[in-house]
Amino acid sequence: MRSLRTQLILQIFLPLTLVSTLVVWQTFSTVESLMEHRLEKEIELVARALRLPVEQALLERDLRRLEQSLSAAFEIDRVYGAFVYDANGQRVAVAGEVVPGRQQQRQAVEVVALGEELGAYADMGGEEVFSYFVPLTGPGGRIEGLLQVVRQESEIALRLRDIRNRAWWMWGGVMLLVFSVLLLGHRLAVVRHVEKLLADMHKVESGEHAHRARIRGPLELARLAEALNRMLDGIQRMESELADKRREHLEMTERMREQEKLAALGRFSSGVAHELGAPLTVIDGDARRLERDNTGDQEARRRLGRMRRQVDRTRQLIRQLMDFVRDDDSQPERIDVPLLLKRVATGVAPQADQLGIRVSFAELPDGIALRGFPVRLEHALLNLTRNAVQAARRQVAVSVLREGDRVVLAVEDDGSGVPEAISDRIFEPFQTSREQGEGTGLGLAIVRSVAEEHGAAIEVDRSERLGGSRFRLILKAD
Repeated sequence: MRSLRTQLILQIFLPLTLVSTLVVWQTFSTVESLMEHRLEKEIELVARALRLPVEQALLERDLRRLEQSLSAAFEIDRVYGAFVYDANGQRVAVAGEVVPGRQQQRQAVEVVALGEELGAYADMGGEEVFSYFVPLTGPGGRIEGLLQVVRQESEIALRLRDIRNRAWWMWGGVMLLVFSVLLLGHRLAVVRHVEKLLADMHKVESGEHAHRARIRGPLELARLAEALNRMLDGIQRMESELADKRREHLEMTERMREQEKLAALGRFSSGVAHELGAPLTVIDGDARRLERDNTGDQEARRRLGRMRRQVDRTRQLIRQLMDFVRDDDSQPERIDVPLLLKRVATGVAPQADQLGIRVSFAELPDGIALRGFPVRLEHALLNLTRNAVQAARRQVAVSVLREGDRVVLAVEDDGSGVPEAISDRIFEPFQTSREQGEGTGLGLAIVRSVAEEHGAAIEVDRSERLGGSRFRLILKAD
């Protein structure tokens, strides 16, 4: 897999290099042609400039002035040789480093015969040269001779080669500059932003799941960063949903396990209640009769009274077991909240009077309406109030509050509160904060069961008003 830089070089720089090479080569060819034409034109101009003085010297047969005129051509520093021929093609004067041979003389005769100016390449003295021929005419237009100005072809080629080399070096510098700009632009526009994006992804990978990439750089990379952030948000939401579902699954599994336990406990309780009901009645009846008969024996009466209390406690445990596992098949109905509180107050009054605890019921706000199972809700609120009476020092407060679309049944006491050791399992069956033998441990379990039946929540915390425990049964308002 190639990097982006390699792709840029292969797909952009190399094609650009090939195209520019073709363009430069074509340009060079055109420039060389133009330059060659220009250099040839210079010789042509030199020959035409020499024509008049050479022509006059030839007509006057002044050989000395003729040679001086030819020598003047070398002051231009572009002439290799200059020759004058007569009308018969015979060499008359020579100036330069070479002397024309027979071939040049024959060529001169042909040009004289044509009577026209002519430029041509030829070999002269082992050198490739470019010659330009100019006819020399007399007063009547008759051709009296011929002027030949010669320039070395190698000098033309050298000039062209120099131009070519400079141009290729310039082209190489330009391409190197383009390559450097391409790499630098790639670094500034792409690589550094990609490295930052990779650093952001590494942070997420290393555990910073809340980290998000900064939106920066070119539009495409900014969109990539946005897409990455959306993907991370989606993953986080998915993980949160999976955690919620996993938690719900565990809670459901736990509830099903508890339901299985409760079902087994219900079957067991039904059998125990049936089997213990009759013996407990007999024991209680015999104890009552013995208690009446043994009027003089205080120790025996004390023991019989303790026996009867234990029988009552056993019956209470059986009743609570049956209440805990009871399956109410009735339909929810509208609950008369004032009547519910009145029944709770009546049910808890004997125990409160016996313990010297004052139970107060706050004034019921307007607009309180509930729907559910009246008997079960009464049983739950009565259990909460009895527990508060047993835990209180002097007073218990029961209140009904409206919080938005919810109704809160709150029971508070001024006791010592729920011990931290059992605070997380206070609603489990057979968990109690009282001394051994003083509670069954089913009262709060029944409250939680009733709350689940009503789709409600049960909370426990410390009462700010009384300083003890505060239990809140939170139900949906009707």
